[in-house]
Amino acid sequence: MIWSFITFLIRKLDPEIAHQLTLKALKFGIHPRLSFLKIPTKINNLTFSNVLGIAAGFDKNAQVIDKIHSLNFGFTEVGTITPLGQYGNPKPRVFRLEKDQAIINRNGFNNLGMDEAKKKLEQYRKIHPVGSDFVLGINIGPNKDSHDRFKDYEILSQNLSQFGDYIAINISSPNTPNLRDFHESDLLGKVIKAVKKGIANSKLNSSGIPIFLKIAPDISFDNLETIINKAVKLKITGLIISNTTIDRSKNLKSKNSKEIGGLSGVPLFNKSTSLLSMSNKIIKNNSYKLYLIAAGGVCDAKTAYVKILCGANLVQLYSSMTFEGPLIGDKIIKGLLGLMKRDNLEKIDDIRGIADNPEDAMQMALNGMNFKKNNKK
Repeated sequence: MIWSFITFLIRKLDPEIAHQLTLKALKFGIHPRLSFLKIPTKINNLTFSNVLGIAAGFDKNAQVIDKIHSLNFGFTEVGTITPLGQYGNPKPRVFRLEKDQAIINRNGFNNLGMDEAKKKLEQYRKIHPVGSDFVLGINIGPNKDSHDRFKDYEILSQNLSQFGDYIAINISSPNTPNLRDFHESDLLGKVIKAVKKGIANSKLNSSGIPIFLKIAPDISFDNLETIINKAVKLKITGLIISNTTIDRSKNLKSKNSKEIGGLSGVPLFNKSTSLLSMSNKIIKNNSYKLYLIAAGGVCDAKTAYVKILCGANLVQLYSSMTFEGPLIGDKIIKGLLGLMKRDNLEKIDDIRGIADNPEDAMQMALNGMNFKKNNKK
């Protein structure tokens, strides 16, 4: 009850001030003490103690990695980190949409830069070496005013890959001009090759580190198919689906809904999950080996379950923590365990990708696996 009240009070503050206070509280150990719950899964040689993680954007500068683990998350993704520190776009740049359980941000990769992040990552890895129970992803992107964005990706992966369990390539933020151009096949190929070159030249030659590509939800089916084919051809591990959207539903009720920037939270759920489901079909139809991390609108156990039914190996959240507070991870994992018990599942992998579409997946989440059986009759 106390954490709900604290969350309520923090939400009365400016969003960026609230975010900074949350990080400071975590840093100083002001957070719930929870018994860790497991829903294990594997991606190649990576073992995740549970399937739920924090998306990039929450811990931009790698300040509270170990604290996030204590909130019943199985992994976290720091960043987006750029080679040089940058302020980002002018404030105000983060807007809560209370009535819609959503956020619009136009931050613009505000972070302290690679060197500062590297110091924090070095400190963390002295206590928690690569391969520890808690999986750490490092999300990288170029500086806004960079003269060579491909070189930025190379420098970042060369310097930071030794500290990560996986690297996430951000080509999808709507708040860095022209960044989404990298969804185009030739440019995408150059980005991936730059990251691979950096990894090959890294201090510890982290050549086996998984690489994920974080994509936008606002792409066409043809573009998605091209991205998947390129990802498979260049042998990256998987996709993160998805970043924020620039689309605005006519159903948004909050006064800030017209602000420019990327929309996240509940209104993103349907769009990102449809893209996830399409990706799952393309992968299955072509017998590709490509893993999927799902983000966008996850706010409870059922929405997380839907993501897994639509093909997600892992699930991420961020915006829902703003509205629900630090117990959201614990709540979702307990809920997932309850749904697994209801459906007589020993492993979450048993239902991965079995839904034909998000609508069927939601019916299965609400009513159990009997929905699928009854629909086949």
